[in-house]
Amino acid sequence: MESNFTNGTLHAIGRQPERWGWWTQQIVTPIIVLIGIGGNIMSFLLMKTKSLRKKSYSHFLCALAVFDSLCLINRQIALIHQLMHDKKKDGVFTNYSDISCQIYSFYEHVCYLMSSWLIVGMAGERVVAMCLPFRKTILRTQTGAIVMIISTFVLMCISQIFRFIMIKNVGGNCEGDMDTHSEYLNLHIYFYQFTLVLTLPFILVLVCNSMVIYQIHRVRKAASSNTRSRAVERSHKTTLMLIAISFTYLVTMLPLVVISFVWQVTLENQDIEMVFFLMPFQSFVSVISYCNYGVNFFIYILSGRSFRLELKIIFRRERHLSMSSTRTKEEVIKLQ
Repeated sequence: MESNFTNGTLHAIGRQPERWGWWTQQIVTPIIVLIGIGGNIMSFLLMKTKSLRKKSYSHFLCALAVFDSLCLINRQIALIHQLMHDKKKDGVFTNYSDISCQIYSFYEHVCYLMSSWLIVGMAGERVVAMCLPFRKTILRTQTGAIVMIISTFVLMCISQIFRFIMIKNVGGNCEGDMDTHSEYLNLHIYFYQFTLVLTLPFILVLVCNSMVIYQIHRVRKAASSNTRSRAVERSHKTTLMLIAISFTYLVTMLPLVVISFVWQVTLENQDIEMVFFLMPFQSFVSVISYCNYGVNFFIYILSGRSFRLELKIIFRRERHLSMSSTRTKEEVIKLQ
């Protein structure tokens, strides 16, 4: 969370908060980044297999794997920048021009927005799939999913255009120019962070998941075990897997939502003691939120036998290609 007030105040009074939260970020985040990016690559490959790539939800999950990976990379870059500043060295953004800062800030925040709103789109797709199972609505087609993803991307880009006007390099950091644009803090904190990243997606995902769970319960209650088809069971398993992804988002983001509100109230009241108390906790819950960007692949594997089978097929294909390549090399050597 950015706060020019906090950074300036801490520097002015020459006092440091407890470091356990900062060290947790520095040690745990690289582990989450490495595991998360590896998992996201496998997720992308899994969703591009022959049996899954034509599903509408696979397009959401492929896009989510891409933007989640970018978010993890962005978080690691930010932590490297913090570590370099802590060592009294030039940070990653020290030599950035104002335009470079504006472009990077725009890209970074659009990635975070897409990671949140793709989950909203996926939750909405499941609501349509469960509530209108016999209608081939546009959202449940490949074309509809792609249009939805592109539309979401365009809207998120439009929402962050203000960064091209208000961001500049301030003391080696890409921050809002508070001297010229006093409204930046309201746009970043209340519009971007609280509304677009945290609260609105959180509420929409919660509502969509509640509707889907209710619909699954109603269908299972109405149908006896004899009349329930395998197709319906497969659909429900897929839906429950996607709900697990959505609820993981809710669980990992809830602590950040709560502490963000408390943090902002503390800043507005200029309660310095509370700021020092909250800083390590804010760092800690940020690490929890990073898990949201790298856990989806493991949810697929744990929740569905079909996904595990597809993963085995991928590894068998890679092994076959590797063995074929080795045999070809051996044959070439023998001919020489």
